[in-house]
Amino acid sequence: MKMKRIISALLVLAMMLSVFSVAAYADTPEAVTTAKTGHIEDFDTETPVILVHGMSQNDTYMLDENGKRIPDDNGYVTGWPLEIDVMALVKEALPELLLSIITRRDCGLTDAMRTGAYNALYVLHKDNKGNYLTEVEVPCYECPMSELDPAVKEAYYGFLPVQELGEIIGEDNLYYFGYDSFGDVIHETDKLHNYIHNVVMPQTGAEKVKICYISLGGTIAVHHFNTYPEDLDIIDKVVFIAPAIDGSNIIGDLLTNNLSVFYDDNVLYEELLVSLMGDTPLSYLLNMVLRILPDDVLKSALGGLAEGVADVGLRRTTIMWALCPTSYYPEAREKWLTDPEYSAILEKVDSFMNSRANFEKNLRTLQSKGCEVMNVCCYDQPLVALCKDYKTTNADKIIHAASPAMGTTFADLGTTLGEGYKAKGTYCSNPEHNHLSPDGVVDATTGLLPCTTWFFKGQAHEQLPNNDVVLKLAIRAMTDNNMHDVYSNPEEYPQFNEHRLINTAKLYIKTWEEADKSKVSADEKAAVEDAIAEINKQLDETIISTEKWLAAENALKVALIDAGVLEDDSPSKIESILNVILKTANQGVNRIFEII
Repeated sequence: MKMKRIISALLVLAMMLSVFSVAAYADTPEAVTTAKTGHIEDFDTETPVILVHGMSQNDTYMLDENGKRIPDDNGYVTGWPLEIDVMALVKEALPELLLSIITRRDCGLTDAMRTGAYNALYVLHKDNKGNYLTEVEVPCYECPMSELDPAVKEAYYGFLPVQELGEIIGEDNLYYFGYDSFGDVIHETDKLHNYIHNVVMPQTGAEKVKICYISLGGTIAVHHFNTYPEDLDIIDKVVFIAPAIDGSNIIGDLLTNNLSVFYDDNVLYEELLVSLMGDTPLSYLLNMVLRILPDDVLKSALGGLAEGVADVGLRRTTIMWALCPTSYYPEAREKWLTDPEYSAILEKVDSFMNSRANFEKNLRTLQSKGCEVMNVCCYDQPLVALCKDYKTTNADKIIHAASPAMGTTFADLGTTLGEGYKAKGTYCSNPEHNHLSPDGVVDATTGLLPCTTWFFKGQAHEQLPNNDVVLKLAIRAMTDNNMHDVYSNPEEYPQFNEHRLINTAKLYIKTWEEADKSKVSADEKAAVEDAIAEINKQLDETIISTEKWLAAENALKVALIDAGVLEDDSPSKIESILNVILKTANQGVNRIFEII
């Protein structure tokens, strides 16, 4: 049985970066003066905008020998969302697992896990030149959003809800460039170049374009700027949103088999499953189950699984290699690409790494031609627990913070740069500028774009769609002729901000709007309305207090529960007690094994 899902547990974190998308809010396209700040918004409604999306924001379909989409129980077999044949892994590894448990040694389990992972990820199978063994359809419609089939448009706005951008510039000027999240970064770059010149510019009659590169799309920007220098003359503005300019340590650690589970037993037996599944009784129970296998056998089996995933999902996929950080590349290259049979892939990956080496030079060339380049980044989150240095590396959970921030200096998690720290001034030494974060964690002067990079503290990469201020800032950076840098409108969009996720509060409000209020008392109704008013008051503010937002969100939740229109999802007393018991038991078991 083939099961379609985004990979869970180890496979999720090993194989993919989470998505970035944005939510939509409406302003009118004409120039307006912001009452609070006096900043005059002057929207450019003429220049077309091309969205180069992040991972997962474009479905891909596997085709049969007749070029038709292959059907399955969920609709069609897809390369994205990633199709996983879970039973292939179980079938391959289960006999060896049972035998290894009985004998307390590795009875072929490591090899079975390696082979099983390869078989489970059958949709990613490629030849040694990086070509799919099964043909793949990658939708990339050669028309603006205004001409898309309504169902397709709805799907794209579902991936990347930027309706407000379409309202400002007109959907005739908004283009969605679709590419394969597990494709060839060289091919996708060529495709973007052709899309600009053969689709967008002829259809709009424009002489220039704006491009928004999001997350994984940042890797395409790296190669685009280097491969097509002539395009630097026709790009009017670039906005990066959490771009993977120097890849992600997740991919680097996977390619070098340098995962935390091999070095830190606390991660393997206490922290990893909790980070993936939450602080639940099941996660602690499964942690103890892991002890069934001897430590060395379990780690060897996990190593086999990681190598199987890397072999099928990374070795032959150049856009995944584009996520390998520069510091990891020599070791990873030696491990996976030096065999002559992979020479075609090695040539492409080396070409991309050369583009990355030239990124700063190309960025300066782009700016010298009058292009404004702006950037939005996140920090103060740990990397996923699979990464060896996840406890110290400042990140947004998916990408180490220095990658999208283009070399910006960050203190390790839980620390600051130190009392009396002086900004390095590498790329901005203007004494009137202050690019040190108020929390003492960030020195933006060491990043390539100190005056045009905005930072959101505590923001997780995969939750960026739910931060309304990120959206508002990004759209204004793309469209507002008077938005040039972090000093253009600091009263509304300061360089350093906090984070809030509005999806839960919006869901609460929708629940209230749709609820039967016939049995709700006047006092209960007033409490809900007051809580909603506080939420809306904060939504009017673009300078975020995470603490205040969480308090307002919780107040609304409590009011709705009291009014009887929302179920209390808090753990029961029995569940809480069971969780404490199993957590304590798990810790005790681990201490015993440490002694043994």
